[in-house]
Amino acid sequence: MEKEQLVSRKKILSVAFAYVGILTGAGLASGRELVQYFISFGRAGMAGIVIIAVLYMLFGKMILSLGSYYRAQNHSDVLEQVSHPIVSRILDGSMIFSCFILSFVMIAGAGSSLGQRFSIPSWIGSLICAGMILAVSYMEFDQVIGALGIFTPMILLIILAAFFTVLTGDPVPWKEMLETGQEIESSLPNVYVSVVNYFALCMMTSTSMLFVLGGSIMGLKNAKKGGILGGFFTGMITVLIALLLVSRIDLVADANVPMQKLLGLIHPTLGFLMTFVIFGMIFNTGFSACYSLAKRLSGDKESRFRKLMPLIVLTAFALSFFGFKKLVAFMYPVLGYLGILLLAVLLIAWIKERGNIKKEGKVRRGIFRLMMYKADKNKVFTEQDKRHLDILIHESAVDDKEIRKDMEEIVEERQEEIKR
Repeated sequence: MEKEQLVSRKKILSVAFAYVGILTGAGLASGRELVQYFISFGRAGMAGIVIIAVLYMLFGKMILSLGSYYRAQNHSDVLEQVSHPIVSRILDGSMIFSCFILSFVMIAGAGSSLGQRFSIPSWIGSLICAGMILAVSYMEFDQVIGALGIFTPMILLIILAAFFTVLTGDPVPWKEMLETGQEIESSLPNVYVSVVNYFALCMMTSTSMLFVLGGSIMGLKNAKKGGILGGFFTGMITVLIALLLVSRIDLVADANVPMQKLLGLIHPTLGFLMTFVIFGMIFNTGFSACYSLAKRLSGDKESRFRKLMPLIVLTAFALSFFGFKKLVAFMYPVLGYLGILLLAVLLIAWIKERGNIKKEGKVRRGIFRLMMYKADKNKVFTEQDKRHLDILIHESAVDDKEIRKDMEEIVEERQEEIKR
């Protein structure tokens, strides 16, 4: 019965929306990234985007499943289990470096977004973003984690509306536009390197949060299906944005935030709404980068975190003056090359652990069903049921006390849902 299943459609959808929110800030929100990495290679670049869309689904399933399997609280909980200590330390350092770079790139991007829309100096928008990051960082993290998926439905609706408008308007000379795109200078040597580098960049800047997202999910099928669905949404958004950019590439190629300019050209209302969606997506990623960096460097000591956070945000704001367009062109490829090692570790870990993950999923579903049975006052929970429950808890890859406590909380929540 549905009430005795650990799989939840509502949970899968919320995980999928959060997945999109985590990924799109760094690699998609402004459109600048797609112009540099793919549109500059013409038709070959568009084929590369389709490959990226498939990879989003495959690695989404892998990363969230690994995070759920190890009940990760941070990226080191997984990396220390699936890689050699030296490799784990290298990746840990690389992720710290990535958070540092991403912090000032995102603050610069927020400044460019508001500056381009409202014709104000970019530093004002960057200052607003930095102030918001600092203010939100002192709130309970549970209060902001739910915001990760807020912009996903909004961007889906806006992009679909824009795409419909383009298709029903004047015919687009796609061939000529693709040829125009090839005239754009790229910092990558060819489309093959672009595909690997871009996807590695996306994973390098998001895996830390994705592991934590996976770690918050008890049901491994929820994690797996949420990752696949989130990857599908992210891939669809990426393909549609790329096609929209190509349709007006002659007009938006030099813009700091091409997507914002593009939607303004298609319809003023869409452009106005997109300004705030882009800002929100960039803010989410910038906040995650600064917050994760401060937490990692403070060793989870609250007093040290409160001292480090203003320093990190102030440094990020100062470095944002280099300009978003220049930062993306230079720093993103660097992060992408660092992320290639991470992709290799994730792929190897999935191959090695997928059998254990499948087994763990069955164990957790068994624990959940027995606990639901125990909580049902109309049923008799026998001594044999208790022994079976104890055996399954002991078989789980998670610490006995931890999985018992967490599963009891989930069962209690499900019981409340049933009563309502």
